Amino acid sequence: MRHTCFSGIRSVLVATSVLATAISSAALAEKASPGITDTEVKIGGICPSTGPIASFVTICAMQDAYFKFINERDGGVMMADGKRRKIAYVYYDDGYSPPRTVEQARRLAERDQVALVMGPLGSATGLAIRDYLNKRGIPQLSVGSGLSAFSTDIEKYPWTVGWQPSYTTEGSIYAEFVKSKKPDAKVAILYQNDDFGKELLGAFRQAAQGGGITIVDAQSYEVTSPTVDSQVSNLAATNADVILVFAVPKFAAQTLRKIQDTSWRPMVIVSNISASKKTVMEPAGAEASEGVYSVVSLMDPTTSNYAATEDIKTYRAIGEKYKSPGLNLDDPMTMYGFGQAQTMVAVLEKAKAPTRAAIMESARHLCGVPVLGVVPGVKVCVDGKADPFYVEAMQVVRYSKGNWEPVGDVITKYEGKTPQSVK
Repeated sequence: MRHTCFSGIRSVLVATSVLATAISSAALAEKASPGITDTEVKIGGICPSTGPIASFVTICAMQDAYFKFINERDGGVMMADGKRRKIAYVYYDDGYSPPRTVEQARRLAERDQVALVMGPLGSATGLAIRDYLNKRGIPQLSVGSGLSAFSTDIEKYPWTVGWQPSYTTEGSIYAEFVKSKKPDAKVAILYQNDDFGKELLGAFRQAAQGGGITIVDAQSYEVTSPTVDSQVSNLAATNADVILVFAVPKFAAQTLRKIQDTSWRPMVIVSNISASKKTVMEPAGAEASEGVYSVVSLMDPTTSNYAATEDIKTYRAIGEKYKSPGLNLDDPMTMYGFGQAQTMVAVLEKAKAPTRAAIMESARHLCGVPVLGVVPGVKVCVDGKADPFYVEAMQVVRYSKGNWEPVGDVITKYEGKTPQSVK
């Protein structure tokens, strides 16, 4: 009997110990991660304010403006644990150089102790810090690249996710558009010699198969090159019907100007990253820019048909009030910062605990959140492995008389069906 009694007591003690361990584990799971207190959440950003695409610092500058707006208007962001936290945002310049990106990521993680990192801007730069952040369980959100791997490599890199449309979607849309306009076209391509340019090139090649399109030449350039004049001259010699310019703004503008200096008059398509009136079209000149095509998912703040919308009015009001060096409200890239910052606030609101893991879970499953500045018909929605891309719809546009004008309807066929990357 005594033995039975002892066994019962022991069972109770064991059960109590297990329960205590479970409670302790649950409490530990809810313990705030580095960068999160009861009153603040620290966010780090990386954008180039020097180097070949220094103008893209405007993305981080707009994120900063929006977070300051939320802090002043709402007193911060109300997270799902019922606590309101101000957003402490700091961003650094990496010069669009992967080694410097690594330095800045370490600075954010180890010195500043941020809860998460937004960005950086660029494919090579984003890849450079992906291992580092994932090994430390630090969310890398809104990577400034359409490289599909940032969203699809969930098993290997569970702490990384992109935001903008994939280059595979963008390249496929270009192929379909060329087929519709010039089904037997000879196509020349200028592309940046990195993952950005190569994924666009591969996607276009894949989607163009089975039709009458022929790629007659593809010339690459390095982002550190001074000009692309020689590559454009080589492409002009093909007398192709179409030229695809998979380049950042500096080189896209150079390409348009160089084409104008020749007798070659192909149909010109520039990649989404260069669909900018202020950083590409105006520097290239009115004659060189007229009739150029691209695709967009966000409103161009300089386009007259969007200027009077509440979206753009709100965007400009926030940007003007919380303006910092590098912010250019006329640059379409600024809209990326605006959209990403709104998405980030929604992610924090829906995070079930003040932890990096909860923030990442929220960032992987977010739908039905209205985001100002997206083209009507485009939605922002992500659902884990089932649909790992936030934005998948795009609008073909044509530059005419100083404005980007829509061509046809918004292309939504890739919603939940982003094409796979082709090497």
